[in-house]
Amino acid sequence: MLHSLRYRQVCSVGFMYEDEHDDRFEAAARLAEVDPAQGAAALRSIVADEAFDPDTRFEAAARLAEVDPAQAAEALRSIVADDAFDPDIRSEAAARLAEVDPAQAAAPFPGFAPRAPQAPRAPQAPRRW
Repeated sequence: MLHSLRYRQVCSVGFMYEDEHDDRFEAAARLAEVDPAQGAAALRSIVADEAFDPDTRFEAAARLAEVDPAQAAEALRSIVADDAFDPDIRSEAAARLAEVDPAQAAAPFPGFAPRAPQAPRAPQAPRRW
């Protein structure tokens, strides 16, 4: 109950500074440990909130996968499809989606192709100037 009240207190702030976003994320993560249903809702709201930086939004989706895989699959898929996210984050989200829901991961994503593993570069001879 205490975690739930703390989360509500943090979320009720109308204007938030960056550290308050961190507080909201941490409160949601702790709430998910105590009350998975409310924690999942709190984490999902962070994933959907563009006021959070993309890294935090992805981390919230990853934590959501531990609590509610169905909601996490939807959240991860939205990250993969969103051009606002860095390609590396989108690739990580696609990999995590494959763990959570292989069927959704197999569906095509418009405008996105995960990066294929690259072979190591061959060593080059030292240059002489």
